[in-house]
Amino acid sequence: MITLEQYFQAKPHTPEHTAAGNDLLERVERLCTALAWDWPVCPNTGSSVSGSKGGSGDGGFRLLTATTGTATSSHKEARAVDVYDPKNELDDLITDQLLMAYGLYREAPDATPGWCHLTTRAPKSGRRTFIP
Repeated sequence: MITLEQYFQAKPHTPEHTAAGNDLLERVERLCTALAWDWPVCPNTGSSVSGSKGGSGDGGFRLLTATTGTATSSHKEARAVDVYDPKNELDDLITDQLLMAYGLYREAPDATPGWCHLTTRAPKSGRRTFIP
């Protein structure tokens, strides 16, 4: 499980971000519970949010000034999270049908080694699993 505190860390965010982050994390938790996911802990973040040492490549909420990812990253809207997945086991369990059932999308597993990028924001392609 990923808590709102783990997702936002100590970064300032709006009530709209809180609502979006809560919606995202609830969907992710329901999906992962259905898959009996064991929530491994990333040694760099101390939680199941993936991230690099020092936090420069964090997989939770990102400020608008963050240099990680694109300028329009769904992380900056509190609509995406990178779940720590060191062996890519979560990505192996997820199907497009499951993503649809939980209202989620993900970046293609080949583009996310060691984490699973899940988002509530549909990509332009509309595909449940998309290439970033």
